[in-house]
Amino acid sequence: MPIYLIGRAVIIVSRSFHPVIVAILFVAAVGFGPLAGILTLTLYSIGFVGKLLAEEIEEIDWGQVEAMKAAGAGYVAILFYAVFPQILPRQVGLSMYQLDSNLRASAVVGIVGAGGIGGTLMNAFGRYDYDFAFAILLIIIAVILLSEGVSGWVRKKIW
Repeated sequence: MPIYLIGRAVIIVSRSFHPVIVAILFVAAVGFGPLAGILTLTLYSIGFVGKLLAEEIEEIDWGQVEAMKAAGAGYVAILFYAVFPQILPRQVGLSMYQLDSNLRASAVVGIVGAGGIGGTLMNAFGRYDYDFAFAILLIIIAVILLSEGVSGWVRKKIW
């Protein structure tokens, strides 16, 4: 029960703030650069994926869990053979979606000084180098399209 409460508290805290606000806080805490961006996107991802995964676990077929308990299975065996198989397809989909979301959010987080492609994009706009800024935007679009294609391919293989 304490693990459940701690897990829920972490999810609630990480979902409480917008990623841009968290990025500004991390920039103030660790300085400008990619570390602030990584910490921001990690905290944001924990909250989003954790919330949806917790809801998915609450909606599993508990008959399988009860059957394994009745057969004398331990906690780890129940997780691996009754819970994980039921949530795996959804978790893969959530992970792929969050990766795509983080690719897009990295540009926004970088604009506030947390490093990455957003910082480079902001510098290009600051120098009035619109050709370079346009090239960066095209790269961001290409990476997102590529990740969407990979995501669709992985989902077809899993399901």
